Amino acid sequence: MATVPIKPGKTEIQLTARGRLNRIPPQLLEVPGGLYPLHSAAYEVDEYRIMAGWPVPVPTGDIRIDCLVSAEGDVLGNRDAPTSLTTNADMRWVADADFYDQIAMLWRPLQSDVSPWVTSVDHAPALITNYEYRVGQERFVSMTALNFDSDNADYMWNDLSLSMGGTSGYTLIMVVCPNSIYGNAVVFDNAFWGPDNTSGAYAMFSVREKSVFMTTELMPPQKGVPIGGALVNTAPTYLALVVARPQTVMYAASGPSNVQTKSLVAGPAPVSLSTRFRLGWGPSPASATMDMALMDLGIYGDVLTRQQVLAEITLLSQVYGGDT
Repeated sequence: MATVPIKPGKTEIQLTARGRLNRIPPQLLEVPGGLYPLHSAAYEVDEYRIMAGWPVPVPTGDIRIDCLVSAEGDVLGNRDAPTSLTTNADMRWVADADFYDQIAMLWRPLQSDVSPWVTSVDHAPALITNYEYRVGQERFVSMTALNFDSDNADYMWNDLSLSMGGTSGYTLIMVVCPNSIYGNAVVFDNAFWGPDNTSGAYAMFSVREKSVFMTTELMPPQKGVPIGGALVNTAPTYLALVVARPQTVMYAASGPSNVQTKSLVAGPAPVSLSTRFRLGWGPSPASATMDMALMDLGIYGDVLTRQQVLAEITLLSQVYGGDT
């Protein structure tokens, strides 16, 4: 219970009183000497009040006020945990304390028995367990994310050659806020996905000019989907990269109903692409490490269609929220 000071305006007060008189005749037997009342009376009252759990008489000044109170605010998100969701990804990693080993510097997969992402003491992203954001009127609290800070050159690496083989195409879907909580606005080009080295065929992706850019071994940087709004928000963006030859398709979405798409020329038709990856950095000396809070990372061994990409974004939005 809270006590709130109020300043009433004009107030109309209606007072009513109800009573019933009962005569209680004296029943005096063997009256001793002295003065005694020969008449007494008692009143039964229809109303009472409750104070501290007990009924008490109506006080001398009793005011009853009928009022309507309304309020506005956010709805706390009550959704399943990301680890309870199963997507169609062939390999999937989720930011979670049970899968990110900060001692061994490994990020183990949630789906499929594949190699974990590896990092080092000097480049390890930080696990945030109280990440908070809003989507519309829904507020998400105590979410978990891996925070990559370009000031600390945070990045990870992985060799998925045994799992993916000599692939001619794959799909990457990330649930990511492309701006670290320590956001570095000075860096011109932040790479977030690329090969471990530049030998052979590869695709590298970076963020600059408020958009996602793609660079391949044959093509100079090309501007893809814009993510300007995502750079100033803490809510995650669904970013899908359908990496293939002769073209690669990018998707950026705040939810299933708000999707932007861009197709880019990637190079001559199908060649075996590199499957030794860097997460949060690329091999280009012109690119810096990425500022981002990463929550979910899925790799699909196939080149997904638009309908399949949208189906996965819809599935992920059941946990992370977004426009539907």
